[in-house]
Amino acid sequence: MNSTRRSSRRFRLSSFPGGRRGLSPAWALLLVFTAPAALQAAEATPPSLAVSLAKADDHAGAALEFRRQALDSQDSASKAAFYWSAAREYHEAGQYEVADKMVDAAENEDPDLLAPTLLLRGENSAAIRDWPSSAFFFRNLLSTPGDTNRTRYAARSLAVAELRRRQPDAARQALLGTGSDESTPLSALDRYSQGRDKRPWLGGLLGMIPGLGYAYAGEFANAGRSLILNSLFIFGMVNTADNENWGAFAAISFFELTWYSGSIYGGIDAAHRYNQDRLETCAQGIMNHASFEPNYATLPALSIQFRF
Repeated sequence: MNSTRRSSRRFRLSSFPGGRRGLSPAWALLLVFTAPAALQAAEATPPSLAVSLAKADDHAGAALEFRRQALDSQDSASKAAFYWSAAREYHEAGQYEVADKMVDAAENEDPDLLAPTLLLRGENSAAIRDWPSSAFFFRNLLSTPGDTNRTRYAARSLAVAELRRRQPDAARQALLGTGSDESTPLSALDRYSQGRDKRPWLGGLLGMIPGLGYAYAGEFANAGRSLILNSLFIFGMVNTADNENWGAFAAISFFELTWYSGSIYGGIDAAHRYNQDRLETCAQGIMNHASFEPNYATLPALSIQFRF
């Protein structure tokens, strides 16, 4: 019985490098240098399920997984990074109110996470068309020290917010203050400033002549259809009146009244569409395909990549 215990003890001791004497100096040195790296690699392993869901465009599912990662994290910086990632995915899912709450959680965990939180707050405000708030957040982001790409993105986003507030001069100042070559966005802003919006009231007034209101806004196909249809109905009214077919005359007159009033209101709407399209074209020209993406491979360290 005693010999069995001694044999078992010898096996357990010999299972480790160095046997009874403990770890050899070479093994000890190896553990000293490799253990921190192994621990860091384990901590840097991204949440594969959340990333997979994000890549599959299941942004709401990815956000839930990132929130779970935040709850499982032990330190505040990691929690903040995962909450921010959840906020980003909620934004992509169109759940902007929840996204703002996740930004609040990230900021509470790590107040130093200023620039990324300003970035998402500005994006959320823009998504709900709260342009004054969007301009406020991007202006603060622009004044936060950072790399050139982040500054350029903040300037362009601020310029778009100012443009939508009908402040083209402020938009120009935002672009000029980056110190980078922003010739393409500035050219888009120049084209917008040199153009003129259409006047909706004038479009409605011109619409009293069928098709002319549409033509004023550049919608020539709609102008042609309006002119042809109104002409046909007017011809029908005249023809049925000449033949004293009053029932058909009443029916055609009703439809003509509808189309004629549609020509007037259509001229007003066409002017609004023209102005909105002009604004959207300028906004797209200012951004010029600029975007940003979080690099989830670095989590729990937060990394954002800007593209132009």
